[in-house]
Amino acid sequence: MPGVGDAEVTDAERIMARKMGHHLFGDLANYKGFPVTLPSDEPSIPPEIGSYRIFEYPMPATQQPYKLDGDEFTQGRLTALYSQDRAGQLPGEHSMVVAVSATVSTASEALDDRPINDNERIAIYVPGGGFIKSDHPSFKLVYIRMSQEMGMRVFVPRYHVAPAHIYPRPVHDMYTALQHLESQGFRPENIVIVGVSAGANICLAVLQLLAAEGKSQRIAGCVIAEPFLDLTMSHDSWQRNQHVCALPYVPPTSPWSMSRFYLGPVDEGVDPIEFLRRPMLSPISADVSVLPPLQIQVGCDDVMHDSCVEFAARVPSAELITYEGINHYTMFRGRTQLDRYYGNLRRFADKVTAA
Repeated sequence: MPGVGDAEVTDAERIMARKMGHHLFGDLANYKGFPVTLPSDEPSIPPEIGSYRIFEYPMPATQQPYKLDGDEFTQGRLTALYSQDRAGQLPGEHSMVVAVSATVSTASEALDDRPINDNERIAIYVPGGGFIKSDHPSFKLVYIRMSQEMGMRVFVPRYHVAPAHIYPRPVHDMYTALQHLESQGFRPENIVIVGVSAGANICLAVLQLLAAEGKSQRIAGCVIAEPFLDLTMSHDSWQRNQHVCALPYVPPTSPWSMSRFYLGPVDEGVDPIEFLRRPMLSPISADVSVLPPLQIQVGCDDVMHDSCVEFAARVPSAELITYEGINHYTMFRGRTQLDRYYGNLRRFADKVTAA
């Protein structure tokens, strides 16, 4: 499906992307949230390219209360979310996008949230956005492109974002989406999870919740691209790559950093860094022995680079793929880079879901 980010990146575009990124994420003090997406904003996609559907769903009746040993802070917040959701009092609905390329399927049931066959493979894609953006109208073509490249349907949980919804609401949204798909008949061993940036952080938090239930390794595999693994932003690449990456460094001690926007307010006198070091917030310190097969993709010019290298060193079975000259913006720009990204993604998905 040519045309979705295929044009090669120019130097002028790199400069513009860096300026825009530093302006947006460097000025979160004035951030009021992205405007509500109106139905008229949704793209019209020709059926010969693909199709998508947005649907709502309740928390499954089979979903159990959370159990997370060793993190009373997160356990308390998750318990409150679960109780509100079970009582029908949680603000905002659960919704998801299902997208399919015309090269994969044109059948009407392709937009259903049930398996097309008993052994259907699917991808669950969790987009990034610095915890302040989730699904967006412009992303729909990306989902369809991913469906084409991976040869499977793509499901995208629409998680709630900061500042209106703080940690761990996106984790609850993503976990509930996974529970819904399983309740509809999808088998975990046929599911590949793909998370990007902040979305990768959320994916790894969900895998930790599944690990607490002894279920994390039932998932076929997980791909994390330019993942936000350390919300304390303590690695050298945050400083070293500032002049080439679109993401600015705003100290996590500042209430206007991406990390603190996601965490939300803390009590006076409490060190926010101590909260941000928790494995559910900074997966770099999580128990990696419980993870399913993992692929990590990151650019050498990305501010996330060093944390990815350190994380991969802790997961000997993980496949680490780095790209010279690629940063947080150019990871998904240009035909050359997209061919590499999707090629590695498809190869991994085929390997972990092979019969």
